[in-house]
Amino acid sequence: MRIYPLDPQGAAKGVPLITGPVTLSDDSRTPRFGLKGRGTVSFLQAQGYEVPEVNRIATGVLRLGREEAVVLNHTDDLRSRWDAAAAPKGYYSWREETWAMMHLSGPCLFDLMAKICPVNLNQGAFGHGEIAQTRVGYVEAITWRDDRGAPGFSVLFDIAATAFFANAVATAAGEFQKGTA
Repeated sequence: MRIYPLDPQGAAKGVPLITGPVTLSDDSRTPRFGLKGRGTVSFLQAQGYEVPEVNRIATGVLRLGREEAVVLNHTDDLRSRWDAAAAPKGYYSWREETWAMMHLSGPCLFDLMAKICPVNLNQGAFGHGEIAQTRVGYVEAITWRDDRGAPGFSVLFDIAATAFFANAVATAAGEFQKGTA
């Protein structure tokens, strides 16, 4: 059972999410399973997951540290296998309940990201499969390219900052939105 402190449909209860030249959508209901600590990588590999290098994503596994990962695929089955496994297997790191997950897209995406993130995320500088652990929209975050038919970025951050993040993105995107009103 997933419980979100702000809204059962995601994280941004009552916060309008912008659409248009920049679109922000709430993916907080996306299942994910975080593990960290001794045994994390070997446990995931034993379960058939490809575990990439640190700060890379491969087949739904985000590698955030030497022994830290977040899995975005088949998490219910993985959770039960982790519960049944003997140590060392890492420990559960509460990524579903404590992190919001948002997706940014739209034709002005790269201009927006240049405004709200200190890392150069342009197509030539930041490729598919790379993860940036940085600030996005004035919030400590993890971001990666997540193209869904068009360029996009997924962003994970503390769920308590959801309204702040959505408002920061809307404010920063204001100049791009003006031309569509």
